[in-house]
Amino acid sequence: MIKKFILLASFSIFANADLNEKIQNILGYADYNTHKNLVNHQFANQNAYYSNGYVNYARLTQELENNGLLKLNFASTQNIDVTFNVQGNTKKSIKNLTDILKVLGHQYFITQDETVVDNTFKWTIKVKTAAAISPLRLSQELQSINCNIIDIKREGNYKWDYSIDMSNSTIYKAENLFDNKQLSLKKPTKPYMIMFGNSSSIFINSNAGNTWYPSVVFYDKDFNVLEIHEESSLHDSLKLSVPNNTKYIKIDDLYTLANLKRGINITKE
Repeated sequence: MIKKFILLASFSIFANADLNEKIQNILGYADYNTHKNLVNHQFANQNAYYSNGYVNYARLTQELENNGLLKLNFASTQNIDVTFNVQGNTKKSIKNLTDILKVLGHQYFITQDETVVDNTFKWTIKVKTAAAISPLRLSQELQSINCNIIDIKREGNYKWDYSIDMSNSTIYKAENLFDNKQLSLKKPTKPYMIMFGNSSSIFINSNAGNTWYPSVVFYDKDFNVLEIHEESSLHDSLKLSVPNNTKYIKIDDLYTLANLKRGINITKE
């Protein structure tokens, strides 16, 4: 019994030390030391910030924000370097991260480097912004597609490094036609992305007032293109056979999304 208690206590000390290191990596050395007493008090129950043996960065960064410890704003627009070290499919990872960055308000960035080393995809971008990427919001959006941040390292105010497990990712904000038989979709701001399964054909019906030039792309689970279907004539409806192994379908117009401004209905057949 005593031995078991010692082991548990040792694990707790190790976990606490590890979490303090993670917090320092997010806040930076100077801010961490300035607020060390507050950090120790606020994160006394360290185990509450772990899930399945890993730091729950959404919960951790939420608590840091709640206590005014996470400072992300700059006095003026700056260029910052952000590196994503990703475990998972490269094509899906780039699409998901790009879409998430846009939702978070970071639309202006330039790729500095793309490499794959030991099955880890490393993507470095330079972002022009008035505030660093919010690790809280990034964590939350990643969790919505079955991804988790494994580590965050901050080097000063202008350089961040994220390690992310995206090995079980789905496509960000894809509409669910996997579990449903039918979808009714409103006016798009970008091409419709559909998560698909359990059928061999689909029927796409434009709402009254729409006619469009169909552009439909079928992808497998790794976001490889299986087939592209395009029509140079206007349609108000379309029935298509779905290739085997299709996991995602992109529905677009050849020329302008304005042709789909009244929305569409999609049915599995």
